[in-house]
Amino acid sequence: MLHWKGSNLKEVSRGVPNLPGVYCIYRLSRRGIDLVYIGKSGTMLSNGKFKDQLLNKRLNNKQDGISRQNFFEQKIAEEGSDALDIYWYVTFDEENQDIPSYVEGILLQRYFEIYGRLPEWNNEY
Repeated sequence: MLHWKGSNLKEVSRGVPNLPGVYCIYRLSRRGIDLVYIGKSGTMLSNGKFKDQLLNKRLNNKQDGISRQNFFEQKIAEEGSDALDIYWYVTFDEENQDIPSYVEGILLQRYFEIYGRLPEWNNEY
């Protein structure tokens, strides 16, 4: 788990492995804790290998055309949040063989079944 508010995202995410997986972003505020985003890292190619963008790189890439660092800072300011918690799960390694897209789909489906919509920051699936 990564707790983030305004610090250097690359620094605080050093412990995030560069492996295929999924991640969930929770917004923390006085109103409570809300799951706002479910994402994946690692797209499997037909040869069974993964494209670059694994967990650490994905968390430090871009969102809506801007750096994740700036995107998170903007969202915290706009929404009046106190911080973000980011949980990541490796889904494909020597012990696990779950394709990240599959796991992301299951998590989004379960969220949809409960709330009738996608998480707030997920624009589409």
